[in-house]
Amino acid sequence: MFEFVCTIWWYIQAAVWSGVALSLLSYLVPLIFQSYVYKDQDLKKKYNAKWAVVTGGSSGIGRALTEKLASQGINVVIVALQDKLLDELHSKLKAQYPQLEFRAVGVDLSGSSGDYMPAIAEATDDIDVSLLFNNAGYIIIGLFADIPLDRQLKNYDVNATCAVKITHHFLSRMIAKKLRGAISFTSSPAGLMPCPFSVIYGATKAFLTEFATSLACEVKQDGIDVFVLHPSPVDTAFYSGDTAHKSASLSFFQKTANSPASIADTMFKSIGQATVVRDQGYFAVGLHMLLKVVDINFLSLVFSYTAHLSGEYKKLIAERKEKKN
Repeated sequence: MFEFVCTIWWYIQAAVWSGVALSLLSYLVPLIFQSYVYKDQDLKKKYNAKWAVVTGGSSGIGRALTEKLASQGINVVIVALQDKLLDELHSKLKAQYPQLEFRAVGVDLSGSSGDYMPAIAEATDDIDVSLLFNNAGYIIIGLFADIPLDRQLKNYDVNATCAVKITHHFLSRMIAKKLRGAISFTSSPAGLMPCPFSVIYGATKAFLTEFATSLACEVKQDGIDVFVLHPSPVDTAFYSGDTAHKSASLSFFQKTANSPASIADTMFKSIGQATVVRDQGYFAVGLHMLLKVVDINFLSLVFSYTAHLSGEYKKLIAERKEKKN
């Protein structure tokens, strides 16, 4: 009987360790290829691409993507808020690359200023768009119940809804015209974990990753690659305004942030390279490794019992009380 129990226990241990090994290998092997084997790609040559669309293309990662596309000889439609940043980038690119064409579409992707799709459709009706970068997004810091709903829904629409609408528009055209191409999404490791004090941000990034990975299964046979990136902290306007000063964690991450250009390089290396999801940098990789060991259900429980101990929570509660007074 003792030998039988020992044998069963041995099989259980073997099964558990085999599962752990398979889980780690299925993550680490592709990561090694992504990080050290894949090289920078010429997307113009890879997809015979003449035009690309970049949302949030006037600053940060979007601007880096726009500039890299231009450096490869690809015409770009820059979709962003109509402001000085968009005008300056548009003028700069036209002067730097006179042989290319750049179209600036100034719209509010939250939809609060009206439907943005007609302007995007009109600006691209006469061209074949093979590359789409859904990059627009931002974060709001605060307690969910304390932030006005309309403000949160604008955040939701910029981070998620506009990507669905814009992707549907251009994907339908790609398929109808039998164009090879690629659709990319800038997500975040925040979508893999609980995000107290930035609830909408984490939720929308989780949506983007699920949307992208599901869509990839449908369109691969149409010659269209779908890619989603989880970047570690990036040095962009993400940390400006009323965000970073409210968040000790954001202030910490800003010190370790990558450049937007390095994120663009990672995307160009990874798109269509037997890769749908790519974790970039220490935080995204470290979090994914943690989730191989600690289940998300347990992590959520820990967060729910400890979030109130953080300085951010105490600061936000103090602000709530101050407003009431």
